[in-house]
Amino acid sequence: MLIKSQPLDPKFCEKFKLDDDNESGQKIISQRIGTMFGGNKKIKINFIYRINWIWKDIKSKFYDIKYSVRNHFKWRKTISTLRPWEGFDGIITLMQTHLQDYIETEEKYGHSIEEYKNQKITTAKETIEVLERMKDPIEYSSKRRGAVEVKYPKYQQLITKYENSISFGGYFVAQGNGWAGKESGNDPREGYFEFVNGIFELKESPDQVETDRLLAELVKYHEEIDTAYKQAEIDSEKDFEWLAELLKENLYTWWD
Repeated sequence: MLIKSQPLDPKFCEKFKLDDDNESGQKIISQRIGTMFGGNKKIKINFIYRINWIWKDIKSKFYDIKYSVRNHFKWRKTISTLRPWEGFDGIITLMQTHLQDYIETEEKYGHSIEEYKNQKITTAKETIEVLERMKDPIEYSSKRRGAVEVKYPKYQQLITKYENSISFGGYFVAQGNGWAGKESGNDPREGYFEFVNGIFELKESPDQVETDRLLAELVKYHEEIDTAYKQAEIDSEKDFEWLAELLKENLYTWWD
């Protein structure tokens, strides 16, 4: 994918007379084969050209100062959040800030034809949206998991306090005076539980049919959670692929 010329807005061309053929009708002085600045002869530069070059150099330095000040205010929030030990999130933040700056400039000063200009702005905004999703990769799984959890009871965990530590585990839902669910870890128990003298004990269920239903529901919950995590991985991979496609097709054409 190489840089290509872009269709310009006719008003822009008219303003800067880009469609005028400035060489037509002029008398040819000489012609030769070579490169633009090739040859052994030294090119004589008159006083006017020297003044123009000096003036352009002064203007260039002025714009360097102008944009140093402008960028300080534009980028100060982004720069203040960057840390040398940050990874992808720092890079993504830089890309988002630069693209947002581009969009605002393109909307105000872009000189491509309207259709082409709108396409560039749309793809740049879409790229920012993809980057925003990629900035927090945990959000892929959280979103998918959340869509599953709203369909099921809010499962509780067994909290066990030891002499020097504390543990959390299992999935349990209230049933009568006890809890139906399954422990975590190796060789977990499942069924109907009650607290006996402060200890969580497996007991005979007062309604085995209901206990079996709750346990079957828990199995289905885990299956859907597993599927949700796999789908989250697919979502992330699709965003990587789409970002690559957006950059491939637009990186050289956003800025004109």
